[in-house]
Amino acid sequence: MPTRRELGMHEMWCGADTSGEPVWHVLTPDKTSTLCGVEKEEESPRRDTTDRHCFTCMKSFQAVVASR
Repeated sequence: MPTRRELGMHEMWCGADTSGEPVWHVLTPDKTSTLCGVEKEEESPRRDTTDRHCFTCMKSFQAVVASR
């Protein structure tokens, strides 16, 4: 069975938006940055309490899914 990395699966990561508020971003398959270009940093314990998502990441993810 292929691994997530082999399948190129995207994962969510909770980081900050431009105002510093926590939002969920979509990670690139290599897990080093987000689809909107934010570099992945260490997660803060308080950040996983949001239900907000990065609009740019979600729009990019939608394009990736549609192209497959």
